[in-house]
Amino acid sequence: MIVSKKHKFVFLKTPKTGGSSLEFYLSQFCDKHDIITPLLPNEEKRKKKLSLLNSRNYKIKKFNFKNFKKFKILRKVVLNDHSSLKVLENDIKLNLNNYYIFAFIRNPYNWIVSFFLWQLFFYKTFNVEQINKLSKKEINLLFRLFLTTRCAGIFYEIKQIIFSKKYKVNIFRYEEYKENVKKLKKLLNLEKEKISIDKVNLKRLSINPNIQKKIRFGKKDIEIIKTEAKYIFDRYNYSRSVPKNFAN
Repeated sequence: MIVSKKHKFVFLKTPKTGGSSLEFYLSQFCDKHDIITPLLPNEEKRKKKLSLLNSRNYKIKKFNFKNFKKFKILRKVVLNDHSSLKVLENDIKLNLNNYYIFAFIRNPYNWIVSFFLWQLFFYKTFNVEQINKLSKKEINLLFRLFLTTRCAGIFYEIKQIIFSKKYKVNIFRYEEYKENVKKLKKLLNLEKEKISIDKVNLKRLSINPNIQKKIRFGKKDIEIIKTEAKYIFDRYNYSRSVPKNFAN
């Protein structure tokens, strides 16, 4: 997440939509008063080497009127990279009427596959070499388990990040990522670029592309996605048909 008081924008970072790369890129246009949530330690080190602003101002102290009598006058609100707009509205109570608020989304089928492969790696279920050796049957058994246990929570979290009754959230598609980043640069009047978005490229997995090609959505899997990603399908007009590369 970034809240730029300088350029009057709020970037809401949804998972697996190039969000870390975009936060890295946008940090070059921020100043010391802006809110920039932390990336992974190695990514923060890379920012420092490039003389880009590191994470800052994401720990915010607010008056705690409920515990005033107990002399607990202050409470701390800690923002993270996937904090929701509701946190800014309700916990920090920022007035965002003059801010351009935006986020990225993607096709729910591709989105959930990206989550699946990332979490296999990130939570050290397997190392990359082991993942690349999984058979079609093995990868689909793991994918089925992931869908039934994690799918609902993931799409609920995404909705919580971007949903607001009070403010307009401008949504961009991950499928046109670089074109949309260029549009944002113009919309937000971001000048004097130190590093282009093409040169950021964080969190690239070295998983063999053939592994993703082995994944298939059965009828039950499709129904799970249609149900749990209903908000994305309904509001942002993605096709409910499974992409051909994942069809049985």
